[in-house]
Amino acid sequence: MDTIKKDGCRMDIERIRADTPCGNIYMNHASTSVPPLPVIQAAGRYYDIIMRYGATSAKAEELTQKAYDLALKRTAGLIHAKTSEIAFMPNGSMGIGLIALGIPWKRGQNIILDEMSFISNAAPWFQIRDLYGVEIRYAPAKLPGRIDCQALESLVDRSTALIAVTHSANSLGVLQDVETAGQIAEEKKVRYLVDASGTIGAVEIDVTKLNCDYLAAAGRKYLRGPSGSGILYVRESSQPELRGSIPAWNSGVWDYRQGTFSYHRDMQKWNYGEKDYPAIFGLSEAVRYLEDIGGAVRVKDRIDLLAGRLICQLQAIPGLQIIGPEEAEKRAGVVGICMKGKSAREIALYLNSHNVGMMGHHFFCPGIQKLFQIEGVARLSLHYWNTEEEIDYVADLLLRLQKGV
Repeated sequence: MDTIKKDGCRMDIERIRADTPCGNIYMNHASTSVPPLPVIQAAGRYYDIIMRYGATSAKAEELTQKAYDLALKRTAGLIHAKTSEIAFMPNGSMGIGLIALGIPWKRGQNIILDEMSFISNAAPWFQIRDLYGVEIRYAPAKLPGRIDCQALESLVDRSTALIAVTHSANSLGVLQDVETAGQIAEEKKVRYLVDASGTIGAVEIDVTKLNCDYLAAAGRKYLRGPSGSGILYVRESSQPELRGSIPAWNSGVWDYRQGTFSYHRDMQKWNYGEKDYPAIFGLSEAVRYLEDIGGAVRVKDRIDLLAGRLICQLQAIPGLQIIGPEEAEKRAGVVGICMKGKSAREIALYLNSHNVGMMGHHFFCPGIQKLFQIEGVARLSLHYWNTEEEIDYVADLLLRLQKGV
Protein backbone atom coordinates (compact mmCIF):
# COMPACT_ATOMS: atom_id res chain seq x y z
CA MET A 1 0.00 0.00 0.00
CA ASP A 2 2.94 2.38 0.34
CA THR A 3 3.19 4.97 -2.36
CA ILE A 4 6.62 6.19 -3.45
CA LYS A 5 6.79 9.91 -4.04
CA LYS A 6 8.87 11.28 -6.90
CA ASP A 7 11.62 12.38 -4.51
CA GLY A 8 11.80 8.89 -3.02
CA CYS A 9 9.86 9.61 0.19
CA ARG A 10 7.09 7.28 1.28
CA MET A 11 3.63 7.91 2.66
CA ASP A 12 2.84 5.29 5.26
CA ILE A 13 -0.62 4.31 4.03
CA GLU A 14 -0.87 1.34 6.40
CA ARG A 15 -0.44 3.62 9.43
CA ILE A 16 -2.84 6.16 7.98
CA ARG A 17 -5.44 3.45 7.35
CA ALA A 18 -5.05 2.27 10.93
CA ASP A 19 -5.81 5.85 12.00
CA THR A 20 -8.92 5.75 9.78
CA PRO A 21 -10.95 2.61 10.57
CA CYS A 22 -13.66 3.44 8.02
CA GLY A 23 -16.04 0.56 7.37
CA ASN A 24 -16.68 1.14 3.68
CA ILE A 25 -14.93 2.35 0.54
CA TYR A 26 -15.28 6.07 0.94
CA MET A 27 -14.95 8.38 -2.06
CA ASN A 28 -16.92 11.44 -1.04
CA HIS A 29 -14.17 13.61 0.46
CA ALA A 30 -15.26 16.65 -1.57
CA SER A 31 -18.39 16.64 0.58
CA THR A 32 -17.12 15.49 3.99
CA SER A 33 -14.05 13.37 4.64
CA VAL A 34 -13.40 11.04 7.58
CA PRO A 35 -11.26 12.52 10.36
CA PRO A 36 -8.36 10.36 11.50
CA LEU A 37 -8.53 9.14 15.09
CA PRO A 38 -6.04 11.74 16.39
CA VAL A 39 -8.38 14.51 15.20
CA ILE A 40 -11.36 12.95 16.97
CA GLN A 41 -9.27 12.52 20.12
CA ALA A 42 -8.08 16.14 19.93
CA ALA A 43 -11.66 17.40 19.75
CA GLY A 44 -12.43 15.38 22.86
CA ARG A 45 -9.52 16.91 24.75
CA TYR A 46 -11.48 20.11 25.26
CA TYR A 47 -14.12 18.16 27.17
CA ASP A 48 -11.39 16.45 29.16
CA ILE A 49 -10.17 19.89 30.25
CA ILE A 50 -13.57 21.24 31.27
CA MET A 51 -14.57 18.01 32.99
CA ARG A 52 -11.38 18.06 35.00
CA TYR A 53 -11.21 21.75 35.90
CA GLY A 54 -14.52 23.39 34.97
CA ALA A 55 -14.75 25.46 31.80
CA THR A 56 -14.20 28.89 33.33
CA SER A 57 -11.65 28.00 35.97
CA ALA A 58 -8.27 29.70 35.65
CA LYS A 59 -6.56 26.39 34.81
CA ALA A 60 -9.08 25.44 32.12
CA GLU A 61 -8.94 28.89 30.56
CA GLU A 62 -5.14 28.75 30.53
CA LEU A 63 -5.08 25.34 28.81
CA THR A 64 -7.82 26.29 26.38
CA GLN A 65 -6.12 29.54 25.41
CA LYS A 66 -2.83 27.74 24.88
CA ALA A 67 -4.49 25.22 22.55
CA TYR A 68 -6.38 28.01 20.77
CA ASP A 69 -3.17 29.98 20.15
CA LEU A 70 -1.52 26.85 18.80
CA ALA A 71 -4.48 26.29 16.47
CA LEU A 72 -4.11 29.83 15.15
CA LYS A 73 -0.40 29.30 14.56
CA ARG A 74 -0.94 26.02 12.76
CA THR A 75 -3.77 27.14 10.50
CA ALA A 76 -2.05 30.41 9.66
CA GLY A 77 1.11 28.48 8.79
CA LEU A 78 -0.86 26.10 6.58
CA ILE A 79 -1.86 28.92 4.21
CA HIS A 80 1.20 31.15 4.81
CA ALA A 81 -0.75 33.83 6.65
CA LYS A 82 -0.28 35.71 9.92
CA THR A 83 -2.14 34.57 13.03
CA SER A 84 -3.71 38.04 13.13
CA GLU A 85 -5.34 37.27 9.77
CA ILE A 86 -7.24 34.11 10.84
CA ALA A 87 -10.68 33.59 12.37
CA PHE A 88 -12.24 30.21 13.03
CA MET A 89 -15.57 29.50 11.36
CA PRO A 90 -18.08 26.63 11.48
CA ASN A 91 -17.67 26.16 7.71
CA GLY A 92 -16.62 27.96 4.54
CA SER A 93 -20.09 29.32 3.83
CA MET A 94 -20.12 31.38 7.03
CA GLY A 95 -16.81 32.99 6.12
CA ILE A 96 -18.02 34.01 2.66
CA GLY A 97 -21.29 35.31 4.10
CA LEU A 98 -19.55 37.45 6.71
CA ILE A 99 -17.30 39.02 4.07
CA ALA A 100 -20.32 39.69 1.87
CA LEU A 101 -22.07 41.50 4.72
CA GLY A 102 -18.88 43.29 5.74
CA ILE A 103 -17.87 45.06 2.54
CA PRO A 104 -19.07 48.70 2.41
CA TRP A 105 -21.16 48.40 -0.77
CA LYS A 106 -22.37 51.26 -2.90
CA ARG A 107 -25.25 51.17 -5.34
CA GLY A 108 -24.04 50.81 -8.91
CA GLN A 109 -21.06 48.60 -8.05
CA ASN A 110 -20.61 45.14 -9.54
CA ILE A 111 -19.29 41.76 -8.41
CA ILE A 112 -17.55 39.34 -10.77
CA LEU A 113 -18.40 35.74 -9.91
CA ASP A 114 -16.99 32.74 -11.76
CA GLU A 115 -19.51 30.45 -13.45
CA MET A 116 -17.97 27.33 -11.92
CA SER A 117 -18.88 28.38 -8.37
CA PHE A 118 -20.78 26.25 -5.88
CA ILE A 119 -23.88 27.78 -4.28
CA SER A 120 -21.84 28.88 -1.21
CA ASN A 121 -19.94 31.32 -3.42
CA ALA A 122 -23.08 32.49 -5.20
CA ALA A 123 -25.98 32.88 -2.77
CA PRO A 124 -24.27 35.48 -0.52
CA TRP A 125 -23.75 37.77 -3.51
CA PHE A 126 -27.39 37.41 -4.57
CA GLN A 127 -28.33 38.73 -1.15
CA ILE A 128 -25.95 41.67 -1.59
CA ARG A 129 -27.45 42.37 -5.01
CA ASP A 130 -30.93 42.50 -3.51
CA LEU A 131 -29.87 44.59 -0.50
CA TYR A 132 -27.65 47.14 -2.21
CA GLY A 133 -28.49 47.11 -5.92
CA VAL A 134 -25.13 45.63 -6.85
CA GLU A 135 -24.80 43.95 -10.25
CA ILE A 136 -23.49 40.38 -10.58
CA ARG A 137 -21.37 39.61 -13.62
CA TYR A 138 -20.40 36.05 -14.47
CA ALA A 139 -16.91 35.19 -15.67
CA PRO A 140 -17.50 32.38 -18.17
CA ALA A 141 -15.81 29.01 -18.15
CA LYS A 142 -14.40 27.26 -21.17
CA LEU A 143 -13.74 23.61 -21.88
CA PRO A 144 -12.48 21.47 -20.29
CA GLY A 145 -13.82 23.34 -17.24
CA ARG A 146 -11.67 26.33 -16.34
CA ILE A 147 -12.48 30.00 -15.87
CA ASP A 148 -11.69 32.15 -18.89
CA CYS A 149 -9.39 34.65 -17.14
CA GLN A 150 -9.17 36.83 -20.24
CA ALA A 151 -12.95 37.15 -20.25
CA LEU A 152 -12.89 37.76 -16.51
CA GLU A 153 -10.48 40.65 -16.96
CA SER A 154 -12.67 42.18 -19.67
CA LEU A 155 -15.57 42.34 -17.20
CA VAL A 156 -13.67 44.52 -14.73
CA ASP A 157 -14.42 48.23 -14.81
CA ARG A 158 -14.26 51.19 -12.43
CA SER A 159 -17.40 49.99 -10.63
CA THR A 160 -16.09 46.50 -9.88
CA ALA A 161 -15.91 46.05 -6.10
CA LEU A 162 -15.03 42.35 -5.86
CA ILE A 163 -13.87 39.30 -7.78
CA ALA A 164 -14.99 36.03 -6.13
CA VAL A 165 -13.58 32.76 -7.44
CA THR A 166 -13.87 29.10 -6.40
CA HIS A 167 -10.53 27.31 -6.26
CA SER A 168 -11.99 24.04 -7.55
CA ALA A 169 -15.37 23.26 -9.02
CA ASN A 170 -17.40 21.28 -6.48
CA SER A 171 -18.61 18.53 -8.79
CA LEU A 172 -15.47 18.16 -10.92
CA GLY A 173 -12.58 19.28 -8.73
CA VAL A 174 -11.07 21.17 -11.66
CA LEU A 175 -8.37 23.47 -10.32
CA GLN A 176 -8.92 27.06 -11.37
CA ASP A 177 -6.23 29.59 -12.21
CA VAL A 178 -6.68 31.51 -8.99
CA GLU A 179 -3.24 33.08 -9.15
CA THR A 180 -3.99 34.75 -12.49
CA ALA A 181 -7.33 35.97 -11.13
CA GLY A 182 -5.41 37.42 -8.18
CA GLN A 183 -3.01 39.22 -10.50
CA ILE A 184 -5.96 40.74 -12.35
CA ALA A 185 -7.51 41.88 -9.06
CA GLU A 186 -4.22 43.44 -7.94
CA GLU A 187 -3.68 45.27 -11.24
CA LYS A 188 -7.24 46.57 -11.28
CA LYS A 189 -7.18 47.39 -7.53
CA VAL A 190 -10.24 45.21 -6.87
CA ARG A 191 -10.97 43.13 -3.74
CA TYR A 192 -10.44 39.41 -4.29
CA LEU A 193 -12.02 36.41 -2.52
CA VAL A 194 -11.11 32.73 -2.94
CA ASP A 195 -13.41 29.88 -1.88
CA ALA A 196 -10.88 27.16 -0.96
CA SER A 197 -13.22 24.68 0.73
CA GLY A 198 -12.57 22.08 -1.96
CA THR A 199 -8.80 22.45 -1.98
CA ILE A 200 -7.45 23.15 1.50
CA GLY A 201 -5.64 20.00 2.56
CA ALA A 202 -5.54 18.65 -1.01
CA VAL A 203 -3.19 21.18 -2.60
CA GLU A 204 -0.65 23.69 -1.35
CA ILE A 205 -2.24 27.08 -0.62
CA ASP A 206 -0.25 30.27 -0.16
CA VAL A 207 -2.34 33.40 0.27
CA THR A 208 0.65 35.57 -0.60
CA LYS A 209 0.87 33.89 -4.01
CA LEU A 210 -2.89 34.02 -4.51
CA ASN A 211 -2.76 37.69 -3.54
CA CYS A 212 -6.27 37.43 -2.15
CA ASP A 213 -7.91 39.77 0.32
CA TYR A 214 -10.10 37.00 1.70
CA LEU A 215 -10.07 33.20 1.71
CA ALA A 216 -12.73 30.95 3.22
CA ALA A 217 -12.49 27.20 3.70
CA ALA A 218 -14.27 24.35 5.46
CA GLY A 219 -12.21 22.05 7.66
CA ARG A 220 -14.26 18.89 7.17
CA LYS A 221 -13.30 18.12 3.57
CA TYR A 222 -9.77 17.42 2.35
CA LEU A 223 -8.22 18.80 5.53
CA ARG A 224 -10.03 16.01 7.42
CA GLY A 225 -11.01 18.24 10.32
CA PRO A 226 -14.21 17.91 12.38
CA SER A 227 -17.64 18.87 11.10
CA GLY A 228 -18.36 22.42 12.19
CA SER A 229 -14.79 23.61 11.60
CA GLY A 230 -13.40 26.09 9.11
CA ILE A 231 -11.29 29.19 8.67
CA LEU A 232 -11.62 32.70 7.36
CA TYR A 233 -8.52 34.57 6.21
CA VAL A 234 -8.63 38.35 5.81
CA ARG A 235 -5.52 40.24 4.78
CA GLU A 236 -4.47 42.52 7.62
CA SER A 237 -4.71 45.68 5.51
CA SER A 238 -8.22 44.70 4.39
CA GLN A 239 -9.67 44.23 7.88
CA PRO A 240 -10.46 47.79 9.05
CA GLU A 241 -12.94 48.65 6.29
CA LEU A 242 -15.09 45.57 6.84
CA ARG A 243 -18.18 45.77 9.03
CA GLY A 244 -18.98 43.18 11.64
CA SER A 245 -22.39 41.56 11.37
CA ILE A 246 -22.98 39.47 14.52
CA PRO A 247 -23.08 41.63 17.67
CA ALA A 248 -21.82 39.55 20.58
CA TRP A 249 -19.98 39.99 23.86
CA ASN A 250 -16.63 39.33 22.15
CA SER A 251 -17.11 40.90 18.71
CA GLY A 252 -17.11 44.52 19.84
CA VAL A 253 -17.47 47.05 22.65
CA TRP A 254 -20.74 47.99 24.34
CA ASP A 255 -20.80 51.48 25.78
CA TYR A 256 -23.81 51.08 28.06
CA ARG A 257 -23.75 54.75 29.08
CA GLN A 258 -24.09 55.91 25.49
CA GLY A 259 -26.19 52.92 24.48
CA THR A 260 -23.85 52.04 21.58
CA PHE A 261 -22.05 48.97 20.30
CA SER A 262 -18.96 49.22 18.07
CA TYR A 263 -17.23 46.28 16.40
CA HIS A 264 -13.55 45.57 16.82
CA ARG A 265 -11.48 46.64 13.82
CA ASP A 266 -9.46 43.42 13.52
CA MET A 267 -10.40 39.73 13.15
CA GLN A 268 -12.11 39.82 16.55
CA LYS A 269 -15.12 41.46 14.90
CA TRP A 270 -16.01 37.98 13.59
CA ASN A 271 -16.36 36.44 17.01
CA TYR A 272 -19.96 35.48 17.65
CA GLY A 273 -20.06 34.42 21.28
CA GLU A 274 -18.63 31.21 22.71
CA LYS A 275 -16.09 29.61 20.40
CA ASP A 276 -16.49 26.03 19.24
CA TYR A 277 -13.38 24.83 21.01
CA PRO A 278 -13.82 21.10 20.24
CA ALA A 279 -13.93 21.91 16.52
CA ILE A 280 -10.93 24.26 16.83
CA PHE A 281 -8.93 21.67 18.79
CA GLY A 282 -9.75 19.06 16.14
CA LEU A 283 -8.94 21.38 13.25
CA SER A 284 -5.58 22.17 14.83
CA GLU A 285 -4.77 18.48 15.03
CA ALA A 286 -5.91 17.98 11.41
CA VAL A 287 -3.31 20.53 10.31
CA ARG A 288 -0.64 18.85 12.44
CA TYR A 289 -1.58 15.44 11.05
CA LEU A 290 -1.36 16.76 7.48
CA GLU A 291 2.13 18.08 8.12
CA ASP A 292 3.12 14.84 9.85
CA ILE A 293 2.33 12.76 6.76
CA GLY A 294 4.28 15.08 4.49
CA GLY A 295 2.09 18.12 3.88
CA ALA A 296 -0.22 19.17 1.07
CA VAL A 297 2.41 18.70 -1.64
CA ARG A 298 2.83 15.03 -0.73
CA VAL A 299 -0.94 14.62 -0.48
CA LYS A 300 -1.40 16.11 -3.97
CA ASP A 301 1.11 13.64 -5.40
CA ARG A 302 -0.75 10.72 -3.83
CA ILE A 303 -4.17 11.98 -4.91
CA ASP A 304 -2.92 12.54 -8.47
CA LEU A 305 -1.57 9.00 -8.59
CA LEU A 306 -4.90 7.53 -7.49
CA ALA A 307 -6.98 9.81 -9.72
CA GLY A 308 -4.74 8.98 -12.68
CA ARG A 309 -5.26 5.28 -12.07
CA LEU A 310 -9.03 5.78 -11.85
CA ILE A 311 -9.18 7.94 -15.00
CA CYS A 312 -7.13 5.39 -16.96
CA GLN A 313 -9.54 2.59 -16.04
CA LEU A 314 -12.65 4.67 -16.66
CA GLN A 315 -11.44 5.57 -20.14
CA ALA A 316 -11.68 1.87 -21.07
CA ILE A 317 -15.38 1.59 -20.15
CA PRO A 318 -17.68 1.96 -23.19
CA GLY A 319 -20.38 4.61 -22.85
CA LEU A 320 -18.71 6.30 -19.87
CA GLN A 321 -17.74 9.96 -20.17
CA ILE A 322 -15.26 11.71 -17.90
CA ILE A 323 -16.42 15.30 -17.45
CA GLY A 324 -13.60 17.84 -17.47
CA PRO A 325 -9.87 17.42 -18.09
CA GLU A 326 -8.47 13.90 -18.22
CA GLU A 327 -5.18 14.91 -16.59
CA ALA A 328 -5.29 14.06 -12.87
CA GLU A 329 -2.95 16.91 -11.95
CA LYS A 330 -5.52 19.44 -13.14
CA ARG A 331 -7.96 18.24 -10.51
CA ALA A 332 -8.17 18.24 -6.72
CA GLY A 333 -8.92 14.54 -6.40
CA VAL A 334 -12.42 14.69 -7.91
CA VAL A 335 -13.60 12.82 -11.00
CA GLY A 336 -17.11 13.47 -12.30
CA ILE A 337 -18.60 11.00 -14.74
CA CYS A 338 -21.68 10.40 -16.87
CA MET A 339 -22.76 7.06 -18.32
CA LYS A 340 -24.91 6.43 -21.36
CA GLY A 341 -28.35 5.22 -20.35
CA LYS A 342 -27.79 5.85 -16.63
CA SER A 343 -28.55 8.93 -14.58
CA ALA A 344 -26.07 10.24 -12.05
CA ARG A 345 -28.45 9.13 -9.32
CA GLU A 346 -28.65 5.59 -10.72
CA ILE A 347 -24.86 5.32 -10.78
CA ALA A 348 -24.64 6.54 -7.21
CA LEU A 349 -27.33 4.18 -5.96
CA TYR A 350 -25.56 1.24 -7.60
CA LEU A 351 -22.18 2.09 -6.11
CA ASN A 352 -23.72 2.86 -2.72
CA SER A 353 -25.37 -0.56 -2.73
CA HIS A 354 -21.91 -2.09 -3.20
CA ASN A 355 -20.37 -0.37 -0.18
CA VAL A 356 -18.96 2.67 -1.99
CA GLY A 357 -19.63 6.04 -0.36
CA MET A 358 -20.09 8.67 -3.11
CA MET A 359 -22.80 10.89 -4.61
CA GLY A 360 -24.57 11.58 -7.90
CA HIS A 361 -26.07 15.04 -8.13
CA HIS A 362 -26.10 18.44 -9.82
CA PHE A 363 -24.02 19.63 -6.84
CA PHE A 364 -25.46 23.16 -6.99
CA CYS A 365 -23.09 24.05 -9.85
CA PRO A 366 -25.31 25.30 -12.72
CA GLY A 367 -22.29 26.62 -14.60
CA ILE A 368 -21.02 23.07 -15.06
CA GLN A 369 -24.42 21.90 -16.26
CA LYS A 370 -24.42 24.74 -18.78
CA LEU A 371 -20.83 24.25 -19.99
CA PHE A 372 -21.08 20.50 -20.51
CA GLN A 373 -24.83 20.30 -21.29
CA ILE A 374 -25.45 17.74 -18.55
CA GLU A 375 -27.90 17.43 -15.68
CA GLY A 376 -25.28 16.34 -13.17
CA VAL A 377 -22.47 13.89 -12.53
CA ALA A 378 -21.65 10.86 -10.47
CA ARG A 379 -18.78 12.19 -8.39
CA LEU A 380 -15.88 10.12 -7.14
CA SER A 381 -13.67 12.21 -4.87
CA LEU A 382 -10.50 10.46 -3.77
CA HIS A 383 -8.12 11.11 -0.90
CA TYR A 384 -4.62 9.97 -0.05
CA TRP A 385 -5.85 7.21 2.23
CA ASN A 386 -7.84 5.51 -0.52
CA THR A 387 -6.01 2.54 -2.03
CA GLU A 388 -5.23 1.20 -5.48
CA GLU A 389 -7.36 -1.85 -4.67
CA GLU A 390 -10.36 0.39 -3.98
CA ILE A 391 -9.84 2.19 -7.28
CA ASP A 392 -9.82 -1.14 -9.13
CA TYR A 393 -12.95 -2.31 -7.30
CA VAL A 394 -14.92 0.80 -8.18
CA ALA A 395 -13.81 0.72 -11.82
CA ASP A 396 -14.91 -2.91 -12.04
CA LEU A 397 -18.32 -2.04 -10.54
CA LEU A 398 -18.84 0.68 -13.13
CA LEU A 399 -17.94 -1.73 -15.91
CA ARG A 400 -20.44 -4.24 -14.52
CA LEU A 401 -23.12 -1.56 -14.32
CA GLN A 402 -22.53 -0.55 -17.92
CA LYS A 403 -22.72 -4.17 -19.08
CA GLY A 404 -25.81 -4.79 -16.97
CA VAL A 405 -24.15 -7.67 -15.12
